Amino acid sequence: MPSHSWSWIWKLQLPEKYKFFFWLACHNDIPTLSLLNHKNITPSATCSRCGVQDETFIHCVRDCTFSVRLWHQLGFTNADFFSSIDAHDWLRRGAKGSQAIIFSVGVWWSWRHRNVMCIGGETWSLHRLSSSIKNSMENNLVGFPPSATAATTNRYTRWNNNNNNISGAILNVDGSCHGTPTRTGFGGVLRSDSGLFIAGFSGFIPDTDDILLAKLSAIYHGIIMAKDLGYAEFACYSDSLVCINLINGLIERYHMYVVLIQDIKYLLHQINVTVSHTLREGNQCADFMAKLGVFSDFNLLLHELPLVILLIFSEAMLMALCSSGSS
Repeated sequence: MPSHSWSWIWKLQLPEKYKFFFWLACHNDIPTLSLLNHKNITPSATCSRCGVQDETFIHCVRDCTFSVRLWHQLGFTNADFFSSIDAHDWLRRGAKGSQAIIFSVGVWWSWRHRNVMCIGGETWSLHRLSSSIKNSMENNLVGFPPSATAATTNRYTRWNNNNNNISGAILNVDGSCHGTPTRTGFGGVLRSDSGLFIAGFSGFIPDTDDILLAKLSAIYHGIIMAKDLGYAEFACYSDSLVCINLINGLIERYHMYVVLIQDIKYLLHQINVTVSHTLREGNQCADFMAKLGVFSDFNLLLHELPLVILLIFSEAMLMALCSSGSS
């Protein structure tokens, strides 16, 4: 292996897992089938996805037909992008310049998608992959903000997370724990891409104060509601990064909510849904519905009219205040 300087990797404005991944790739230590076959761990080096070429690192994350589609979706269509056969040179060149972040995140998610397909037996749509890449880019910008010399800009938070490229319905969901003793609820709102109310839902979960369960339940019941209403393509937003990572990542077999997570993943395969993160400030309507679930005694309620929701919530709040005042 030629002598290389590795300082460029550690200077990248990226999470440590990305830099370590690049470092492994440059040392030919990513566990591709080509490497595993060379070490007599697997019987074949042929890519299990396309079945055409040996699965080297470059083939896996860039040249396999599944990876090529992703790069084209991200805007990397120049022939020069696909010309290099050396991982070190390709990564170093791509991790510099104006497209460095989207390139780096694209490499990471291209490898993740390979693992999802080969280990988890799943195939994600380009829409879902692009959404995951967008979320990772936004998180990277939060963790590595521009330098102080850069011009500052105001950040506007909208209910749809400023996601103007969605052409279908948008579902916002949330969970809530409130009061003493703690009551737990969930809820959400489905609206059109122009912001018109379609439907809402809320529910109460007895005998628990687990906010993670509430937020996962909101995602599950929200997708079920939208699917039952005939929506086969929409975006689902939650302000819980933990939930997003559990759903978009590989199954954690021994997680306490593995069955619920698996049910959500199964729903995502039936229809074209992306589950993405939004800021809490952009999820206030879903928070409103979750609190409605907290103050109700119904396991699940569907709401067709927004005015009825306000009346029910006002009634529930009044009863809660009267109850606390008399105790």
